[in-house]
Amino acid sequence: MAFRFALAPVLKLRESLEELLLHRLEQTQHEISHAAQLLDGLRAESRVLAVSREQGLATGLAGAELHFRERLRQGLKIQELTLEQKLAELQRRRTQQLADYEEARNKRRVLADLRDRQREAYETKLAHRQQRSADDTFLARRGRG
Repeated sequence: MAFRFALAPVLKLRESLEELLLHRLEQTQHEISHAAQLLDGLRAESRVLAVSREQGLATGLAGAELHFRERLRQGLKIQELTLEQKLAELQRRRTQQLADYEEARNKRRVLADLRDRQREAYETKLAHRQQRSADDTFLARRGRG
């Protein structure tokens, strides 16, 4: 008779849940990386625009052009703030998802450890039975001979 773990369906469910939560955590991490790259790009664009504005002021750029550049700068600032808020929300989500994943992993480990201990006990008991059977067979043959 082979080893059978009574809670195998529960363990399988917990393994699936752990994998799902890990996948979600990885997705969120990817979104964070993407948002951080976009934010870095916006900040670089803002710096270039600021340098361009300063150069325009030094060279006597027309008022309409300076006004246009200022509107661009304000638009970039709004985009930066929006992206910073999104990034902060993604980081909060990642923190919660990490906690959920760790909890699921711990619950799965508890069952996996229980399964391993039960399998070990089963195999030990089976080995004892097999040894007893071999001993009985040996003694039976010896007694006849």
